Amino acid sequence: MSMVAVDSVLLAAAIGLPLLAAGALAVARWRTVGLNVAPWAAVPALLLALTSRTGSSLQLPWLIQHTSLELDAIGRIFLGFTSALWLASSWYARSYLARDSNPVRFYLFFLLAMWGNFVLILAGDAPTFYVGFAAMGLASAGLVFHRGDAVAARAGKVYLILAMVGEVLILSGLVYVTAISGTTQIAELHRGVISQTSMLLLLAGFGIKAGALSLHFWLPLAHPAAPVPASAVLSGAMIKAGLLGWIRFLPLGNAAIPEVGLIMICAGLGAAFLGTLVGAVQSNPKTVLAYSSISQMGIITTGLGIGAFRPDSWLEIQTAVLIYATHHALSKGSLFLSLGPAQAARTRLQRAVVRVGLLVPALALAGAPFTSGALAKLVLKSNLVFLPDGWTGVVRILLTLAAVGTTLKMTRFLWLAWPRSTNAPEDTPPGLWTPWLSLLAAVVLGVWLLPGALGWVPSKLTAEKLWLATWPLLLGAALAAIGAKMRRWMSRDPSHWLPAGDMGVLLEKAIAHLQPREGAPFGSPGSRRRAAGAVETPSRWTVRWNSLGRWCHTVEKHLRSSPVAGAMWLFILALLLGLLVQSVG
Repeated sequence: MSMVAVDSVLLAAAIGLPLLAAGALAVARWRTVGLNVAPWAAVPALLLALTSRTGSSLQLPWLIQHTSLELDAIGRIFLGFTSALWLASSWYARSYLARDSNPVRFYLFFLLAMWGNFVLILAGDAPTFYVGFAAMGLASAGLVFHRGDAVAARAGKVYLILAMVGEVLILSGLVYVTAISGTTQIAELHRGVISQTSMLLLLAGFGIKAGALSLHFWLPLAHPAAPVPASAVLSGAMIKAGLLGWIRFLPLGNAAIPEVGLIMICAGLGAAFLGTLVGAVQSNPKTVLAYSSISQMGIITTGLGIGAFRPDSWLEIQTAVLIYATHHALSKGSLFLSLGPAQAARTRLQRAVVRVGLLVPALALAGAPFTSGALAKLVLKSNLVFLPDGWTGVVRILLTLAAVGTTLKMTRFLWLAWPRSTNAPEDTPPGLWTPWLSLLAAVVLGVWLLPGALGWVPSKLTAEKLWLATWPLLLGAALAAIGAKMRRWMSRDPSHWLPAGDMGVLLEKAIAHLQPREGAPFGSPGSRRRAAGAVETPSRWTVRWNSLGRWCHTVEKHLRSSPVAGAMWLFILALLLGLLVQSVG
């Protein structure tokens, strides 16, 4: 069999095996087969990333609108770390779900999300990308809902709402891009006129999945609610779909777009510091990791913002972004999967292994010397010279302070997840160790393999560079020690005034205030006094506010009564808004 045929078979198997396994789970007589195949459904995708030629393609003219699957250089990197993380997580889930009441439901959503993730990475045209992106987003909502309690229901509701909003924005943006370019092929999209409206729509739509600032609050709610293997792929793999969408559909490398660069740099640095402010005081280790993902994706977004200023230097900047994304995916996935062994460690040797396994990726995320994190931050900072005059020094200082914040969050996580001699239950499944250690090995090897895979030659290591990588780590550790000492004097847990979900919690309170109350005007601030018997004449503005609230509630009831009509109404509204902005521009 020729290499071309082998590549085509692997391309078909990469997206076919997860879908076939999900189909088997949906049929009662094939359910056992589906459960046995599910842990290994990502193997063809990993083989494709490791062995196939760059440029391999598979044409499916009979599917949608001439569907094409391609493995380009960017897709190979994304498929490599994504498939490795899906494989480790699905392997891990086999033992993690051993006592779960409904493993079939979990694996069904898990496999559909995996299929969508692989499709969007390999998509050569915009419709195929959107189908994969939408399938991944909707299926992963089932993973958030899986536990079935009130926390999971709240997190799943927030996630699903934002996912649907993101789908509308992305679909509207892709319609603009393809209409202006006259083609659906991703490689040819930006050879024509660039639309500012489409860029804004795609920035916001993919920003929801990437956890961009002000669009991030679903992350710290979804991660603690989802099972551990689902949290690993949500944070390590699926969050990168937003990053890939930006790379694929924004005209990075084709034209200078300084307004987009400014938005991405400001949003990225803002997310980096917000993640530290809220994440460092959380009491759930999965919530701390969720805020760490917000911070790390903010740093990656800053790198993309640099590329928006300098299209002539995009290849170097893109290399830095890919190294950072790979490092973050493997390290963050390893930390999530470590939570199972940390609870299962019963002997002194097991606890020692877990402690080392916790320290390695945590130090990598903090950017400690001789780790993949230090490599990622070094290559990213080497591209700060491409910023406009006067920006380089400021952004360099802010990125260094962000590294201090990462150390704070990792110290907090280690304190919460550190295995102790008294916290190991006897009934913990033993099969969690091998997939976790396999992913941990990938984190250790990443510092040696990433430069060669991306063709980047590291500069000579000097004592000055070692010190620049070390002092933020030391400062962060010192601040963490001071904070731990001060918390003994605090009257209550800081997470009470910095709750998980931050901006989302404030939004929930605002929406709750608008809900109608029994025997009181809608949303009236004086309803409690009136309930106690006090007589109060509402002001003119209170009456208008109540009227607006009643109208919003009526619209919401109608939309809830017909989900399809409601979704179509939102889509049409977004499309009309985009057309209006385009016509004004």
